[in-house]
Amino acid sequence: MIINKIAIGNSREAFIENRFTNGLNIILSDDNNKGKTIVMQAILYAIGNEPVFPSSFNYNEYYYMVDFTLSNENNIICCRKNDSYVVKCNGSLNFFDTTSELKRFLSRNGLLFPYIIKNNTEKMVDPVLLYELFFVGQDKKNTSDIIHKGYYKKDDFINMLYSIAGIDIVQTLNIDEKLAKKRKEELQQEEKILKKQNKILENRNPRIEILSTYNDIKSLESKISEINKLKDTIVDYSNNRNRLINRKIKNEIVLSELRSLNRVINSGTLRCSECGSDKIFYYTEDKSYNFDITTSDMRSQILKSIEEKIDAYTEEIEKINNYIEKSQKLLKELLKDSDISMELILCYKPELVNSADADSRLVEIKTEIDLLKKSLIVGKEKSKDIENQRKELIDKIELEMNKIYHIIDPDGPNKFSVFTKKEETYSGCEGTEFYLSKLYAFARVLNHEYPIIMDYFRDGELSTQKETIVIDEFKKLTNQVIFTATLKEEELGKYNHIKDINHIGYYQHEAFKLLKKSYVNQFIELLNELNIKIESN
Repeated sequence: MIINKIAIGNSREAFIENRFTNGLNIILSDDNNKGKTIVMQAILYAIGNEPVFPSSFNYNEYYYMVDFTLSNENNIICCRKNDSYVVKCNGSLNFFDTTSELKRFLSRNGLLFPYIIKNNTEKMVDPVLLYELFFVGQDKKNTSDIIHKGYYKKDDFINMLYSIAGIDIVQTLNIDEKLAKKRKEELQQEEKILKKQNKILENRNPRIEILSTYNDIKSLESKISEINKLKDTIVDYSNNRNRLINRKIKNEIVLSELRSLNRVINSGTLRCSECGSDKIFYYTEDKSYNFDITTSDMRSQILKSIEEKIDAYTEEIEKINNYIEKSQKLLKELLKDSDISMELILCYKPELVNSADADSRLVEIKTEIDLLKKSLIVGKEKSKDIENQRKELIDKIELEMNKIYHIIDPDGPNKFSVFTKKEETYSGCEGTEFYLSKLYAFARVLNHEYPIIMDYFRDGELSTQKETIVIDEFKKLTNQVIFTATLKEEELGKYNHIKDINHIGYYQHEAFKLLKKSYVNQFIELLNELNIKIESN
């Protein structure tokens, strides 16, 4: 993924940065508040990240447009206003009313969003979690946790690493394994009862004992816990499915109206009864964008975009239906009281059972139990193998983190982990070394293709010698790298002698005034390429 351009603005003021190269870029200024952080935050905010702009910047007033190219050569231009997006991918326009719609589109077109297990359900991670893999901003940093705490926890981040590395995203015991285990227990209980039946049939005066193993309090508590977990899982899936169905229906209604409108326009002329205008506009859900759909080309683009959204919702709904079906099947198994009913049958209807039938059934049970044992052994071996793969991955990442850390700081006393302990949070120069080491290790071990973006990469007064090492090591990566740095007066020009660095100077920027009137016309032209119309004030 290569960032080509970032543009921020509205009808009054704007800024455009298009000087990025594929290699190592450093945005430089001779003072703070020259706009470096706004640019860095805007790059990922435009494609769905949560905002962490400086408090003095009223980010809701602006459009954000980022132009980037993926490894599959798809060129994508994404424009965000509030929570609505207009995306141009290889010449085709698409419109999204939520970040969830955007991430599914991006994932289908080459910017992959991994899946994790969250609240017992499989979920495609949101941009806010994925982007922490390769982006470190200037604010809210905490080496003991993820930056955007809330819905996601650091365990989710670790699980995302597993997913990116291609390690199965299974729970400790998945649904199929649970069903197999439950079935094996039922068969063993039936086998036990049938053997007892044989004894009963051989004894004219049998003593019948009803065993109540499932009434054991610990077993009962475990069963109730499993039932509640499954119930919550089904409810979560159902709620998510309902949201998707509602959005699908809304888009289907809009699609139907647009198709009907298309037929009307083709057969006659529509005009507003009040102003006489023949212009008809399509508005996004939050009214951030409107598009003139009087022309057939614009209508076709919007129709295609809505059809793709409906297809994506349909695919996601089908996937959730499968999850719900599996969960419901397991819930039914847990709710069954088959052992009690079999014991009752044994007590009150012994005349229905004969020795031959019991023997035949025992053979069938033994065969099925043997098969289930084998499948469970395979499942346990797979789970053990997955655990080993996970440990190996984290070990590799931490080994790489400490390797690069000791290249940057040979005398460094720390031993880095993916996250530090709460009481061992690093700050200043140590914190900077930690984040640089982590970004570097993720790129090397996971071999990801995202850019590496770090705002103020020399925070904490990283020495000139360490800076030089950092630059030399990050230049060796195949990823695009974007750093920012604020230089003291005596440091100006300090990177000029280093080869293969793209210097982007913000020296001339006025403090707290990145956006300017002079960029507005160019910014409007960029929006016009996405059929977004605003007029200069």
